[in-house]
Amino acid sequence: MSPVPARQPLDILSTAAALSVMALMVVLLVVATGDPADRNLVTTIAIGLGAAGLILFRQLRKNEGGLRMSEARAHYSATHDPVTGLPTKSLLLDRMADLPDGARVGVFCIGLDQFEELYDFLGHDVGDRVIAELSRRLATVCPETDTVARIADGVFALCWADLTPAKAEGVAGQLIRLLAAPCEAASKDTVIAASIGVAFWTAADGRPEEGLRRARLAMAVARKQGGNGWRAFDPVMDSELRERKALEADLRAALSGAPNAGSLTLSYQPQINARGVITGVEALMRWAHPVRGLISPTVFVPLAENCGLSEVVDRFALKQAFIDSRRWPTIRTAINISATQVQAGDLVGLLQGLLTETGASARALEIEITESVLLSDDPATYETLKAVRKMGFTLAIDDFGTGYSSLGYLKRFPIDKIKIDRSFVTHLGMQPESDAIVRAIVEMAEALDLKVLAEGVETRAQVDRLAIVGCGDIQGFYFSRPVEAEAIDRMLARDAKVA
Repeated sequence: MSPVPARQPLDILSTAAALSVMALMVVLLVVATGDPADRNLVTTIAIGLGAAGLILFRQLRKNEGGLRMSEARAHYSATHDPVTGLPTKSLLLDRMADLPDGARVGVFCIGLDQFEELYDFLGHDVGDRVIAELSRRLATVCPETDTVARIADGVFALCWADLTPAKAEGVAGQLIRLLAAPCEAASKDTVIAASIGVAFWTAADGRPEEGLRRARLAMAVARKQGGNGWRAFDPVMDSELRERKALEADLRAALSGAPNAGSLTLSYQPQINARGVITGVEALMRWAHPVRGLISPTVFVPLAENCGLSEVVDRFALKQAFIDSRRWPTIRTAINISATQVQAGDLVGLLQGLLTETGASARALEIEITESVLLSDDPATYETLKAVRKMGFTLAIDDFGTGYSSLGYLKRFPIDKIKIDRSFVTHLGMQPESDAIVRAIVEMAEALDLKVLAEGVETRAQVDRLAIVGCGDIQGFYFSRPVEAEAIDRMLARDAKVA
């Protein structure tokens, strides 16, 4: 059934006009005919028609007023944030576009650090009240002629005409202090930190969106550098962004096996015991880029994590390490996996699938994780690691001592081995603190019945120092650089002849 269309103001106006004309014609008819018999009836009809026309005219006025109010409410809702009442991104951009030609505008992009955690901790209602309170504070900073807007859930923007760079620095610092002050809507322990980007824009730079984009990019840089600070836009940021995006595209191509995209490869660094015998190898990933040459994992692994490719990279490295481990059944092959894979992915299913696919033995493999995986003390993470260990894998903590190590974590989680970070090994014999830390780690490992290995060993003096404190298992350039799998074959064959 088709809906009945609403009567439009023009329809009402036409009907009212027709009734008024009919009333006038009736009156003229009476005057023309002069028939007294019909005069009373005709007069009554004329009055009725005229009254109907008047009512319709009044209804039209009322409808027009209601329509204007509805349109005004709809426009306000579309251009103002419902929580804070501040202008939205679209209204901010419209106001920037309306500024006089040649006007130089300072654009601030203000992102609340850990915004989602704020709502998780406080709840939605209290979180909204905090956001509303912060918006009122921001509105007190800039002149009334300028605009403060909420352009995303945890992001505000401030448009300030004729702002000088010198004043912008002071304003940025003021904004950080203003947001950090305790909020009445939250507990006193709630600290609000913000990352702020500042950019300057004129109409000659293009559309207003360009000014906002620059400020947002500077905000992202401030957040990447630790947050709770500010950065001014620099053209170098654009160059670095383009570089990252190009590298990301190349990484995707390499992972997909595209021609001329280079490839990810694994090399292996031997791990030796006090007698100089190889007891294991660590798989280290490299990216052979067709133009840039070999790219270190310190470059492309964080890139993969930021663009959602870490699980793909992990799977590639795990599969190749599993395949190569079959060449060396008498030693253990170690492979590092990302925290994302442990905490968010189906690690158990992935490992089981790869064991089936490659025919590798879990007992010949070691899974290395970083201390950050243990920080959350998450029951799900515990169950995942417990299941991995039950499958036969050895579990090791990589870069031990640089994060959040504690006896509690080591006791609670099913860990077999810890690897002392190279930063402590480098200063052995030069800094008493490093010697003391390494000795404490070794003694702690012995008390907890954990194996221990020192990474980054490069000199004979470091080997001797480690032997003194009871750490005989080492890994580093002193024995060998990372090498291809074929070189490990030759090393193991040599060890077998010596034995």
